[in-house]
Amino acid sequence: MLVENYFSQLESLIDSCGSIRSKIITKDRRSDYTGYFRADLYFHNGSRLHVREFVFTRQEVIKDTYVYHYQNTAEELIFRYDNTRHFPDLPNFPHHKHTPKAVVSTTEPDLKHILDEVLIIS
Repeated sequence: MLVENYFSQLESLIDSCGSIRSKIITKDRRSDYTGYFRADLYFHNGSRLHVREFVFTRQEVIKDTYVYHYQNTAEELIFRYDNTRHFPDLPNFPHHKHTPKAVVSTTEPDLKHILDEVLIIS
């Protein structure tokens, strides 16, 4: 899949979320199959979701790095999923989720999962 097609899928998913009041999206196509997607999503309740994905899409979508950082109106962390390699003892290393009280192992999420979680919380 061309990286531009993957970016279009992400944008369509964002556009289908009725709780988003505004968005800033940046796409950086590095090659036909490599790119960086960044979105700052502002929800009606004042919370924000920062999305970052650096992906390879030649045969399947591989997220080399990702961050989904959700915060409230006071800019306090609600949750952050990422694959930064700083918790090697977690079972699904490097995938993990930060909450205000803990870091837990998780599987690699996708943007739909993240948006669904935001909607449940907000």
